[in-house]
Amino acid sequence: MNWISQIPSILFTFLIVTSLAVGGATGHVQSGAQGTVADSEIFEEVGDIVKIPVRVSPHDTATVNISRKQYSAEVTATDQDGDGQIQIRINTFETQTSGNPSGYSVSSPDHLREVSQRGDNGLTEGEYDIAVDGNAPDSTLSLSSGVFQPGQLHTLPASEKISKTNVIRNGSPTPSQIARGDILIAEFEAEGIMGVGRFDDPPGNNGIVAVDSTVGTKTAHTVQVQGEGANTSFREMRISYDNAANELPSDLVKLNITHAGVDSDQDGQIDRSFISSIVNVNTNSEGIIKITTTDQQTVSGSETVLLRYENVTNPSRPGAYPATISLGPNRIDTTVEYGPAATGNLGNGLNVKASTTSSNRFVAPLPFKYFTSPDDDRLYVAMDTSGLNNVTRESISLRLSQSRKEGPIAAKKSATNATLVEPTANMAIANDQWQAGSEPLEITGTTTLAPNTDIWIRVRSGTDVPSPWIYHYPTSVQPNRTFEADITEDRIEANEPVYVSTVTRTGPVGPEEIVNVTNRTEQN
Repeated sequence: MNWISQIPSILFTFLIVTSLAVGGATGHVQSGAQGTVADSEIFEEVGDIVKIPVRVSPHDTATVNISRKQYSAEVTATDQDGDGQIQIRINTFETQTSGNPSGYSVSSPDHLREVSQRGDNGLTEGEYDIAVDGNAPDSTLSLSSGVFQPGQLHTLPASEKISKTNVIRNGSPTPSQIARGDILIAEFEAEGIMGVGRFDDPPGNNGIVAVDSTVGTKTAHTVQVQGEGANTSFREMRISYDNAANELPSDLVKLNITHAGVDSDQDGQIDRSFISSIVNVNTNSEGIIKITTTDQQTVSGSETVLLRYENVTNPSRPGAYPATISLGPNRIDTTVEYGPAATGNLGNGLNVKASTTSSNRFVAPLPFKYFTSPDDDRLYVAMDTSGLNNVTRESISLRLSQSRKEGPIAAKKSATNATLVEPTANMAIANDQWQAGSEPLEITGTTTLAPNTDIWIRVRSGTDVPSPWIYHYPTSVQPNRTFEADITEDRIEANEPVYVSTVTRTGPVGPEEIVNVTNRTEQN
């Protein structure tokens, strides 16, 4: 988040001792140009991405100096598109995690030419002067420690797609209950994570994921591989840890398989288990695991095979290592990571855990979708609850945590909890004596369904003679989880009982109420 004000700044001068030249593009290099920082003061949190807007003459090059006691960096960049602006971007987390100049970039299509820095700790909490082209500082950067606010619950109707637009803009605040089948959204206002999380390439998406990525530790590994084409059939599943770097997990001979099956709807749970069909598990010192089942297993292109085994000891060195997973003849190349960068399913110590009261049903490391809104420090986590069977009245939790065993970033956490309930609706009918041809039947009600859910008031005949009839009248759930409808109908005969109920696209969500049609006014 950025705020702009007018505050004088102090100049610190340092000797630049390391540098990084960046090539690959051309542009006019200025001589004696006078760039300026557009904002007089920039506020951001440690761990986030700082944006420094610089004004220059079209196509010119500027050198920006960011300095403080014991740290200084110079960034040289060219206005490649000639719009008179260069935006310097600094991932403050990356500046702390490498001894080389890192974390500095410019917004496309401009060109980063060179980065040099002095100091080993990177950008930490405090105030920095910003100067351009050797002039006196005309701006300051203030970095503070970020905080996590309590998580907020939202919900979307079951019929909505989980997309960034729907989740961020259309999610309605919800009390602590959510109807099974609706989309549960956890909104986390979390300062200082936008430069930390590996949101574009999370370690939780790797084909093999260590539950605890700490080097040398004994832990469980989760394997996840999506089917290919229409259907993939196999009786043998093979996991091969690449030995090229001489870094293999050990104790494979002692591994214990705890989960094996197919996730048919991409919600991170096993829907078809084949663990009871496993008849043979072979391992060797070369990092190969072969699993054989009695029955042929089949997985479609929209399904995922999930496997978890315990008692594996991670290698002794951090890094990303190649691996392969084979389902019968189909081989998939993938990656397994160890060390701080792979800590947490979102990386670098950032983790979102989904759980229910009775058990940890989720096998996949990322049993949800997530979206970020960097401008207001928001992380949104969205989960389809339709697959959460047999957990009615249980609590479902989404917890965001940030941990780092080394470095200046403190551990933080935030949580949301919701009780999963059945989709229901309760009606209140103003009058159980209805003059169908002359007055509306006024219906109000409350529901556990998400706001904006489409529902219908169904009115059906009370008898099957001469033939039954059913009429449907559309309405929708309001933000406070109420609904209402005024039904006017002249097709119903007098002295005929009718049954009124609430239905959704998937069926009834409430009991039927009887209404007597009396004293019907004849139509001309």
